[in-house]
Amino acid sequence: MELQKALQALNNGQIDPIYVLQGPETYLINRFLTAIEGQFLQEDANAMNYMSFDMEEDSLADVMVEANTISFFNEPRLILMRQPAFLTGSQKNTIKQDDTSLLEYLDNPADDVVLVIVADYESLDGRKKIVKQLKKKATFVDTSVMAEPQVKDYMQRYVASEGVDMTREAMALFLKRTNYQLSQSIREMDKLILYVGGEKRINQRDADLLVTPSLDDNIFHLTDHIMRQDSAAALRLYRELIAQKNQPIAILGLLQSNFRLYTQIIQLKKAGYDQGSMAETIGVHPYRIKMAGQSIHPYSPNLLMVGYMKLIELDFDIKQGKVDQHLGIEWFILDFCSGRAAS
Repeated sequence: MELQKALQALNNGQIDPIYVLQGPETYLINRFLTAIEGQFLQEDANAMNYMSFDMEEDSLADVMVEANTISFFNEPRLILMRQPAFLTGSQKNTIKQDDTSLLEYLDNPADDVVLVIVADYESLDGRKKIVKQLKKKATFVDTSVMAEPQVKDYMQRYVASEGVDMTREAMALFLKRTNYQLSQSIREMDKLILYVGGEKRINQRDADLLVTPSLDDNIFHLTDHIMRQDSAAALRLYRELIAQKNQPIAILGLLQSNFRLYTQIIQLKKAGYDQGSMAETIGVHPYRIKMAGQSIHPYSPNLLMVGYMKLIELDFDIKQGKVDQHLGIEWFILDFCSGRAAS
């Protein structure tokens, strides 16, 4: 079910006993949780009837005991189940959960209790019995990451709902700076709306002034300078990032991630994957795949792999204390851009 339809149902008093919020978009998750708290708990919201469990630490059996416990004052209760990794194909770093009690609960959910399972993952393991039963018995609400056109449309409607006019050029720059990520876009837009105040109009200058390029965006540019062997531009941007209080080791990690992403995209493209399949396989935002795909055309696949291996080696040497992190990155830039790294 689309989020908007779910919210409309809540506003009409249609509240289901079990919800599964599937997808990692934080803003959409929080919108639903705020709405159901306001509709279901209303003025009764307090610590006794709003409970949250972390399924990487808490037992599923304990959650079900709480859900089946009769409220002392017959008050409605909202129970959140977060980090339900047992619904996915991965059990890494989580406690083993016995889903028997949840399966039983699906057949007979408690009165005056709403159970919300916050499954902020791209996908669940449809082979599992518990997932199959949830799809039959629970209400699934789509909180997945939006595609670029959806984010653009959402933000245009969001601005209009605030009574603010935004130029086309400003919106284009804004969405590029926020990487078409909805949660980040909402946060940055609220700042912009507050900034323009009574003028109720956002132009490109406003967006350029308030919405600074993200570190990820700058790392894309840094990677491009390095791959084009423009050492002057690469060093200039690297030193700007250091001046902005970014840590060298963090920049190194993102550089390494970018080189790895580029090599993965090249391999997957050869295998016939499209942009959406790449994003799902690698596990990154589709917009990042799009931007990376546009950047790698002039790059040599072999040179990318050399750069990636050099960055892994540099990361190891820094962590072993053999190389100073700041000087090590600058030396990597100079060495790679000189062409010696490929030899």
